[in-house]
Amino acid sequence: HRFAGYMAETGGARCLHASLDVLASDVHSRLEFHKSAYTDYAGINNALHWVMEEKAKLQLQQNAVTEKDKLITEKDKLIAELKTRNEEQAAEIESLKEELEVRESSHVLLALQGSGLQSSQSGRNKRTRESDGNGEVADEHGVMDNPDQDDQGLSTELENAKKELSDIHSKLIKGFMDIGATSTRNVAIKNIGELSYKPFQQACLKKLPPEEASKKASELYNFWQKQLLNPEWNPSKTVMEKGNPKEGISKEIDVDDADLLKLRAEWGEDVYKAVANCLVEIEKCGRLTDRTIIPVIWDQKEDRTATRSESVEYMCSQVRRLRTRRN
Repeated sequence: HRFAGYMAETGGARCLHASLDVLASDVHSRLEFHKSAYTDYAGINNALHWVMEEKAKLQLQQNAVTEKDKLITEKDKLIAELKTRNEEQAAEIESLKEELEVRESSHVLLALQGSGLQSSQSGRNKRTRESDGNGEVADEHGVMDNPDQDDQGLSTELENAKKELSDIHSKLIKGFMDIGATSTRNVAIKNIGELSYKPFQQACLKKLPPEEASKKASELYNFWQKQLLNPEWNPSKTVMEKGNPKEGISKEIDVDDADLLKLRAEWGEDVYKAVANCLVEIEKCGRLTDRTIIPVIWDQKEDRTATRSESVEYMCSQVRRLRTRRN
């Protein structure tokens, strides 16, 4: 009986041990499964992140390509517009050049004809005997002619020619304004009567701290700009030749005027030259009585007003240069 009990007890222990082994094996298998599953999850998750990053990169690249294509399209459109505008300006310049040549030829012819008015006038008395008493004079064929009517027609043509030349000049001014002004251009727009601010700024910076220099430069600039545009301020002197007033020229700008010399003594040569030269330019352009700032086409190399022919020729040369660059 005791032996049977012992065997029963021993068998039970073995069964428990076997059960524990099976359970341990099952737990181990499950742990391995979950470990493997987590590893697979981590791999899938990493792969998913990589895919998302690559997708984002592709989207950025696609956006960049789209933006680039858009910029290229806009650039091509702008180039086409500039090309069209250049061609239109070139055509207009060529037309202006031809018109200017015709008008100048006509202007010269009319001026020559106008110079003959005096001789025509002096010959009227001689022809009066052929008059019918109404101021009409018979020509060699006996056809009655009215000299006053001829003179009036000639004057009208001359005025029309001057007006057309003025219109051409206005178009040239506008054309030069459209292409802009740079210091590298030989011919460009210059505003007669307008001071340059730079000499005032530099002169004040040499004498004053920066915070004070700016204010003082503005004050000086504004004062002398108003002086230049004031017809009542007109420093001039009598032109003398061998101790006598020069014939044909009674006055000229006095660059040694007391106010100008005081300006030079206080603020230097550059500021003095800026004001004096501006005043001389106003005088040369005949604007002393009408002190308004006016744009003129200026030959910067020769430091003088450019002629209409020079202005048109310069515009044509710029158009030719642009065409050469584009080609």
